[in-house]
Amino acid sequence: MALPQPAPIFPNADRDPPGRSAALVESYRRLAEVFHHVLSEQSLDSLLDRIADTLDELVPYDALHIYEADENDRSLVPVLARSEWAEEILSNNVPFGEGITGWAVARRQSVLSNRAHLDPRVAFVPGTPPDPEALISVPLVARGSLKGALNIYRIGEAAQFDSDEFELAKWFGDAAALALDNAQVRAQLEFQAQTDSLTGLYNHRYFHERLRAELTRANRARDSVALIMFDIDEFKRVNDICGHAVGDQILIALSETARAIVRASDVVCRLGGEEFAVIMPSCDAASAMGLARRLMHRLERRPIDAAGEVTLSIGVAQGPDHAMNPRELVVCAESAMMTAKARGKNQVVVFDATSVERPQVLRDASDIRSIAHLKMLQSLAGRLSRLNDVREIGEAIVSELRMLIDYHTCRVYAVEVGEVRPIAYRGDLGALDGSDMAPPAVKVGQGIAGHVAATGRSLLVPDALSCEHTMQIPGTAPIDESILAVPLRYGSRVIGIVLLSKLGLDQFDGDDVRLLEVLAGQASVALENARLYEAVRREAENAKAWLEFADAISQADSFEEIASKAVGVVARLLDVEQCSLWLEHQETSDFRCAAQVGYPDLEGGPVTVNPVDTSAALEIASRRRSFLMSARELRQGFWPHAPDGALRACAIAPLSPGFGVRGWLTVRDAGDDIKHFTDERLRLLEGLAYRASVALEKASLHRHQRETAEVASALLECARELATAGGQQDVLERVTAMASRMLSGPRSYVIVESESGDVIEIVAAHGANAGIGPAFPIAEVLRLVDSSEPVVLRPEDMRGVPGAEDASVPVAVARLALSGSRLGYLVVAAADAEHVFGDRKLKLLAGIADQATLALSRY
Repeated sequence: MALPQPAPIFPNADRDPPGRSAALVESYRRLAEVFHHVLSEQSLDSLLDRIADTLDELVPYDALHIYEADENDRSLVPVLARSEWAEEILSNNVPFGEGITGWAVARRQSVLSNRAHLDPRVAFVPGTPPDPEALISVPLVARGSLKGALNIYRIGEAAQFDSDEFELAKWFGDAAALALDNAQVRAQLEFQAQTDSLTGLYNHRYFHERLRAELTRANRARDSVALIMFDIDEFKRVNDICGHAVGDQILIALSETARAIVRASDVVCRLGGEEFAVIMPSCDAASAMGLARRLMHRLERRPIDAAGEVTLSIGVAQGPDHAMNPRELVVCAESAMMTAKARGKNQVVVFDATSVERPQVLRDASDIRSIAHLKMLQSLAGRLSRLNDVREIGEAIVSELRMLIDYHTCRVYAVEVGEVRPIAYRGDLGALDGSDMAPPAVKVGQGIAGHVAATGRSLLVPDALSCEHTMQIPGTAPIDESILAVPLRYGSRVIGIVLLSKLGLDQFDGDDVRLLEVLAGQASVALENARLYEAVRREAENAKAWLEFADAISQADSFEEIASKAVGVVARLLDVEQCSLWLEHQETSDFRCAAQVGYPDLEGGPVTVNPVDTSAALEIASRRRSFLMSARELRQGFWPHAPDGALRACAIAPLSPGFGVRGWLTVRDAGDDIKHFTDERLRLLEGLAYRASVALEKASLHRHQRETAEVASALLECARELATAGGQQDVLERVTAMASRMLSGPRSYVIVESESGDVIEIVAAHGANAGIGPAFPIAEVLRLVDSSEPVVLRPEDMRGVPGAEDASVPVAVARLALSGSRLGYLVVAAADAEHVFGDRKLKLLAGIADQATLALSRY
């Protein structure tokens, strides 16, 4: 059986006229030359030029475009354009699927269209004329991946390409695809060779190459170059305590921070480990000091928050003043950095050959962690990992810690909702009455434990009585004692505190701090796991209540019914008589009671009828967790003039902010008993508020869709009425009348830029004398209305504007897109000073303005 023959490249070659074979051979030869240059790794620009030149000789064209594919953006980026419209072509990307080119790359199928301007897939480049043209579009594919597109054009009614030219263009497309692929591979390899894989910064090798180049340039141009080197303080401690994963997070965050504050010409590098450098061309040491301080201030204001406070020791050197070659300049900057470490870290030092210092390195036995301590820590970590109760973990810590560090008292705290609560303790707090008293809970920020919870930093106090953060426990006598407190961190959160005290002064040292921090790193994981376990258990216990709530809400048909059913079910599940739901009002932006149950009319008047001031309400709505408020706090924050007995202690759960409905649920016990709201009830209330948020969002979206349909119906009516207008002035008069009617405004105007171009005049009005009114300065109008979206101007906004000094009501303004780039606006005045234009009315106004623009374009 005969083998099938491969299809010819040029299928009509056997029927060609004499001399055709020679032309085909020449085409192959020129194509082979192009591939040779592609494989010789010339620059991408020169390769594309060579492909374009050779193709023009074999397949003459009037225009040629080559695009590179951006898979992330799903678009084609022009990299070569030979056309009289090259500037417009190079400034416009082509989305995949758009036009003939987009269609070709989306399907990876070459296209020959000899009547391209009539092709239903055509899309002309903005700014170019829709001339008659023939087009060949070839997707550029290499190694199975889309690299771009090759477009060849012939212009004119008689322009066309034949099938042989189409085949030849596709072969040249393969060369262009290979050129783009080689360029991408080279760029990727160069990038990988020059950058650090973890941070994306330039690496040690590139640093030395670039520093040498900048110093050479500075010497030749009599310029300067500054070098900053900085190192993370105590980074080994972070890796020991928090693990290398957290250490990597810090390195990445620090690199992003440094990259964000440097100049475009500066070069940020990671030299290795926790050491970084910044090369600053045309910069002196003083300017480099400014950048170094900005970096430190940025870390203070926006801490990385992965393992507590991160500080830097920074050294600055200037070339060629301090050194004329790169190796010596690096030594100068590094010496300054080490001097910063020796002087206490967390500072910037400029190189000075007369005052170089080195940090002291401790080499005695106190600097080495003992084998016994390591074994004990390993044993304790194993025991903690098997526990799933928070208090059991606390008891294990105070028990096992006695074998590691001698203490007088040991306290383990959990941090929850702004409070530091003890979960385990051992020792005598020194009660004056001799009782075995427990340590009290404190607010975050109060006392030594609260201060450590707030800052996330360990605190070694050699004399507790002289410490500014000490808070004397009521019922105890002042004593001389030393205190060591270490945070339990989980990620960026402080979830607990371990606090040790010992009688006498200076009883703890740095080794104790380091040991307790290692213990804290292990205990924090166990504590967080136990808290998660308890949370899962609580969720299981509350599942029935949540299902019951969801069942009741699912039967509601409207936003108002959902709100009404929600307060009734919440009151029943939490065993309280009174519950209210407060939501942000769409038009006034204050917060009002949307539904309530159990409030007597007389008593409930000031609580459920009056709106809550926006600033005070946002303080509640912006919280994340449920909380308690006493009657006194309610009076001070919300209702200072409420009658006696109208206010009672309550529990409040903000609605989840992620669902677009802002507000909160409030529950009150009729007996004003704040103890009724246990932690479990607060957590249940929080879960119910979350589910209410979801239900209200769905109802809100349904209402929004209904309003959108109403707007669409009104705009359809507007389009029909404008379609029968008898001229431009008739359009304007109908538009003003419809705007007043649909937006319930007594007056409306169309104002348009005058022919002189310095003022805007009234050209149509409804509810006022047409053509009578002021002319407004264009500059003032643009200052007030600088957006293409509708805006609302209040009387105070228009004060000082000539012609609008007497404005007494708000106005809604929408821009009209008029021919000749003239400015025009549709203005609707409110019925009174208190009238509010809501989102629906502004959308309606924008739609009327669009319809007016379409109608005016016909004249």
